[in-house]
Amino acid sequence: VDPPFLSVLEGIADRLPGVRGFVILTDRANMPATSLPNVLCYEELIAAEDPDFRWPRLDENTAAALCYTSGTTGNPKGVLYSHRSNFIHTLVTMGTDVMGLSAADTALPVVPMFHANAWGLAFSCAAVGAKLVMPGQKLDGQSVYELLEDEAVTFSAAVPTVWQMLLTYMRENNLKLSTLKRVVIGGSAVPEALVRAFRDDFGVSVTHAWGMTETSPLGTLATPSGKTMGMSAEEQLRYTLKQGRAPIGIELKLVNDAGERLPHDGTTFGKLMIKGPFVVRQYFKAEGGDILDSEGFFDTGDVATIDEYGFMQITDRAKDVIKSGGEWISTIEIENIAVGHPKAELCAVIGAAHPKWDERPVLLVKLMPGQSAAKEEFLAFLEGKIARWWTPDDVVFVDDIPLGATGKIDKKLIRQRMADYVLPTAKAKETA
Repeated sequence: VDPPFLSVLEGIADRLPGVRGFVILTDRANMPATSLPNVLCYEELIAAEDPDFRWPRLDENTAAALCYTSGTTGNPKGVLYSHRSNFIHTLVTMGTDVMGLSAADTALPVVPMFHANAWGLAFSCAAVGAKLVMPGQKLDGQSVYELLEDEAVTFSAAVPTVWQMLLTYMRENNLKLSTLKRVVIGGSAVPEALVRAFRDDFGVSVTHAWGMTETSPLGTLATPSGKTMGMSAEEQLRYTLKQGRAPIGIELKLVNDAGERLPHDGTTFGKLMIKGPFVVRQYFKAEGGDILDSEGFFDTGDVATIDEYGFMQITDRAKDVIKSGGEWISTIEIENIAVGHPKAELCAVIGAAHPKWDERPVLLVKLMPGQSAAKEEFLAFLEGKIARWWTPDDVVFVDDIPLGATGKIDKKLIRQRMADYVLPTAKAKETA
């Protein structure tokens, strides 16, 4: 266990009768005081051991790691990875059209290992011999910036909220990036303003990625193809903002509610299904029963489009999409435009009940420190960028937009907090 988590274990130690000892991941000089029984120092344990460890011969289907989904849209479920699936996933991520890592890179994964093995970087960095920098628990803008500069990081990966905090810190302090060349952004859709800031202000290339705990986690990456490379910078940006293309071994399809395949024309959206050698077949202890369709595809729970070049774009989570008057509204698209407002630090969109339209969008905004704004400013900012009927019925300014353990916006918690909220337009309708 890392020292920062000792207080958690101390609170539940009496309920862990099967634990024989606690290995603290530090050296003797930095061993913290703790009430835990049978504490061991990691560096002392390994000091006398032979560095030339002979790895045991294991069946490739032996369990290698167990990760749980974040549970932002339901109860967390366990996904058990085998040595085989992790090895294949590692080989795929090393490709030039995927992560493209090399021994010359210094990589900073600002993503937790408990979340799908830090997007596979725990393995792919070791596979190519890249230097691996571990961020610890401090993920604020200043801490991440100092690690990037002090360790001469060339490659990093994180969710959008981490990068937004970094950009805010750099702008407030007029800072630049001296070694960072590439970032992979996943976990939630990347805002256009974020891509432009990295590309235009700091000369950093952004690769949008999508995946799940159930896909080990790589699913797609928006690396350019021969078709998109011939386009202008602005045209290429359209594809950079999509979740991207499937690498070798991964197959995608779109289906409707009846399970029928839908065209990959870039406009028809449907349920996103995925299969491949490192995609889950069943949950740990078979929770949820049979989770694959008749063709072996897993239902991701996302609604998406796939264009003629194979680029997939998530339009929403199936449980987050707003159903208004029989039509669907993408919360992700509104969020990503709204967060480009110069006064916005974070934005989230949820559906609120409406007596006529079933649901209408509500935009929640966390402002930059020291800023104030009226809702009309944000509605005006959205005008012309989204369909008029997508325009939120209200803008609510909040002190905090909650994030889950993996840095994603926790809409389940937001909906709980907004349970008693009533739309102004709904009140007007009821009064009329």
